[in-house]
Amino acid sequence: MKNLYYLSLLLFCVACGPKAPTNEQLKDLCRNAAFAVADRQEEAGKSKAFQEVVEKSVKEFDINKIAPKQIHFVFQEGGIPLNRYLRDWLAPVLEQKAKLEGKEGAEYTFYRWRYLPSADNYTEDKEMERTAYKAVVTHPLMADFLLSNNEAMTDVINGAARLKADTWVERGILDYIKSLLDLTLSDESVFASMGVFNTAFTAERLSAGEKDEIRQKVLKQYTNLLDNERYAKGRRRARVEEAIQYLQGPYATGTLVGNKAPGLDIIWISGGKEKSLDDLKGKVVVLDFWATKCAPCVSIFPNMRKLEKRYAKYPVEIIGVTSIMGYHVDMKHGKTIKTEGKPDYEIELMQALMKDMEITWRVAFTEQNVMNMDYGVTSIPHIVILDTEGNVRYNGTDPFEAPYHKAEKIDALLKEAGSRYPSSPMETVDYSKNQNESL
Repeated sequence: MKNLYYLSLLLFCVACGPKAPTNEQLKDLCRNAAFAVADRQEEAGKSKAFQEVVEKSVKEFDINKIAPKQIHFVFQEGGIPLNRYLRDWLAPVLEQKAKLEGKEGAEYTFYRWRYLPSADNYTEDKEMERTAYKAVVTHPLMADFLLSNNEAMTDVINGAARLKADTWVERGILDYIKSLLDLTLSDESVFASMGVFNTAFTAERLSAGEKDEIRQKVLKQYTNLLDNERYAKGRRRARVEEAIQYLQGPYATGTLVGNKAPGLDIIWISGGKEKSLDDLKGKVVVLDFWATKCAPCVSIFPNMRKLEKRYAKYPVEIIGVTSIMGYHVDMKHGKTIKTEGKPDYEIELMQALMKDMEITWRVAFTEQNVMNMDYGVTSIPHIVILDTEGNVRYNGTDPFEAPYHKAEKIDALLKEAGSRYPSSPMETVDYSKNQNESL
């Protein structure tokens, strides 16, 4: 443990502090420590101030007798200012308490992971995190504790996603993660389970069968929510139905790339009258899912502009795909304009924005939400490339990479189709980066 000073304090507590702390005593400790830490400027002074408060407090109670629920209580009372000091102070207690048998041991094991102190370097920090998390999910009585504590359940589900699925395999906890998804999850835990699927889906060390097994477990959790009266209608139900659509869609089922692109019903498109992707067959199509509120989307405009210029005379369409938002962000003048219930006005504003921002490629509004579940659009910008037959060949292509990477893919698809393509490779320049550096 990086701070042996705290361990000596604990040994002192064992000898001299016969009583367990009360919530009021813990609250007083946090309040006094917060004031003491706030009065110091340097980190060393803050740490010393915290230690001094602890020294006084341990004369009144034995911190080794702290109850599991009080662990969470003390961190709530301490808040962000005391978080790291409390983690270091309580780490030796939790290390010992986690060795207890029974449900109490499971609770301390959870809190040991939940409030793990930071290590001296990143590698050691990640190793501590993985080891502590494995102890949580493999504890024989952890499920009982989690089923009685919704917040803890959500933390553990989120922890699985944060750990990444390849690590599940490496640490031998894949089956335990699957078992978590079979429990009766709270609503928030169900929503957190989507992160478990997403990290599983992108893992290299999970088989297609294992990924689909996790997908089906998460899908079942979301489907069960529809039986809850809270999700009978309104935004809550829409949120769940959208998640179900995503989990049943071509992206999540692994059937997107290599197959016909999911349909897009076009409300309006600049420079033409196309109503669907079928109207673009015979061309390589680059779909850039974006929105006016999205700063990262705007940051790639210089690259998109150069890409559009390269293929101006070739059978290639670059289309910025968005949807009716109910508002429009005027980037040039830095203001947001409400357009709720006025889709035609929003489209009109888009045409003005295209001139202001020099959007030389085409823009389309679709009936489908820009966060299109069929394409796995969970963040924007999101790039998809279709071949001349209307099949998805690339999905989730890095939107921030230099445009020549996309040009290589587009040229290959044109050549494959027997279509005209530029005779020379695109220059290896990141135009967006150059522009950002000059600003």
